[in-house]
Order: sequence, then structure tokens, then C-alpha cells
Amino acid sequence: MTFYLCVHFFIYLFKLFALCRWDSDSTVGEFDGHSKRVLSCDFKPTRPFHIVTCGEDFLANFYEGPPFKFKHSIRDHSNFVNCIRYAPDGSKFITVSSDKKGLIYDGKTGEKIGELSTEGGHTGSIYAVSWNPDSKQVLTVSADKYAKVWDIFEDASGKLNRTLVCPGIGGVDDMLVGCLWQNDHLVIVSLGGTFNVFSASNPDQEPVTFAGHLKTVRSLVFFPQSSPRTILSTSYDGVIMRWILGVGFGGRLMRKNNTQIKCFAAVEEELVRKINRLPILLIKALRVACLFSFCHP
Repeated sequence: MTFYLCVHFFIYLFKLFALCRWDSDSTVGEFDGHSKRVLSCDFKPTRPFHIVTCGEDFLANFYEGPPFKFKHSIRDHSNFVNCIRYAPDGSKFITVSSDKKGLIYDGKTGEKIGELSTEGGHTGSIYAVSWNPDSKQVLTVSADKYAKVWDIFEDASGKLNRTLVCPGIGGVDDMLVGCLWQNDHLVIVSLGGTFNVFSASNPDQEPVTFAGHLKTVRSLVFFPQSSPRTILSTSYDGVIMRWILGVGFGGRLMRKNNTQIKCFAAVEEELVRKINRLPILLIKALRVACLFSFCHP
């Protein structure tokens, strides 16, 4: 059995896309047709094999092979086409775009056969889409900070099933930019780097949340007397994370905008004076106090 690796590269002012044999690194075909950056690609998982791509030129392209060659362009979107995904059964594929639309195409011909309903649809750019294992539903995420589950019917029309709301404060970091439907898990990723995992069989249940630092971690402090025992970490961008020992991510505690945290330490006393004219912040972290020293950029 031959395995193929479908790869797209983001390079300013250029587009690069390649299909490589997994076992030899040799390319299999030519992929012309885009005039701007390719943003997403996918491989039809059933015979006859096809490749689909999409990008910043508002196009989705359809390729036949192997060896793969350009067949035709799809010009149905009016803005960036951000993501393209084949259904697991190969019968159809879907594109989502910054024009807030999700369009569905025949998997063998690339002809448009349906679309997601505008009723209850996204009000911002749709950044990602993922099919469920039986090819009858899709998950979409958007700049409007919502994730939506859609039922895909035999006529390829899509009707809203439910809207998922991820925890957050409604800021730019809460925009949703990635998603994956993996078995019973609906994995949703925000711009701020937070992963929210919903259960497909029980979507009303609170999601499991994971996150981490996006910048260099500058300091750690351990609270051995707390219950549960907790570690706080701070990074170069001023983000403070709480970690529960033996569990992992426990939440984002605070953020000091436009301020870098130089270091911090656990202290026993509640009253702390400024030292050497450095700006100092004392907060209560659990049942003990935590001392922060800030340096301004």
C-alpha cells in the first residue's frame, strides 16, 4: 500500500503545495492554479483519488490523479477560503470561508451540491471545519467565537444542530480558529491557544479545557500547602497560568496588559512594600499570597 503526504506551505507572497510519497519523498504530480497563498488541502480517502486545495485567492482547486494534475477551479466564494475537508467516506467535501459560507461538493466531480443553511449560521469568518466519523455531520468554528454542529442530509444541505459556547471573556483571544471531530471528542482551538474538548454524545456537558503559554516562561512558583497543590507560571507576555499537581492545566488567573512579569514568588505575609522602587503586585493565590515584580517593555 502506498501512502501519500499532502502538504501546503505558508510563504509570504508565494504559494507552495506538494504531494509527496511517504516512503520516498518524491512528488506525485503538479499543483498549479493558485495565484496566492494556499491555506488548506485534503486528500480523498477512497478511490478514485483526488486532491482539493483552497486559498487566499478565493478559489478551491480540484486535482485528479495520481499522478495528480489540475482539473478545475471552484469560484463560489467571495473571500478567503480558509479550510477544505473531505468526508471520511469520500462522497463529498466541504469548504468554509471568510464570507461566512460553508459549501458542499461532490467528492468525485467537484461539482457543488449543497451548502450550510444561513439560518443560525456564523456571523464572522469561518476558519475551520471537520467531519464526524460517519460523514453525516460537520463541526465549524468562527471568528464570532462560536462552534456549530451541522447535520448534513442526503441532498447535501446542512442544517444547524446546535451551537457550542466555549468558556472565555469575549476578547480577541477567544476567537475560534481550529477544530477536529475525533470519535466522540469535539476539539476546538481558540486564537489564544486554549483547547476546549466537548463530548459529541453529551455536548451539554462542560468542556474539558487545556491551555499553555505561547511565549517564553519566565518564572514558576509552587504552593505545597495548598489544596489541591498548585503551581503558578508566568510568561514573557504577562500571562499567568495555574497548574494543579497531578492533573495539569487549572486555568488562566490574570493578565497584565502591555506589561511583562519579571519574576514572582510565594510569600507568607500579606503586606509587601515596594523594593528598590520596582513596581510590586501582591495577590491572593489560593490561601497564600504571591508576589509579582513587573518590568515594563
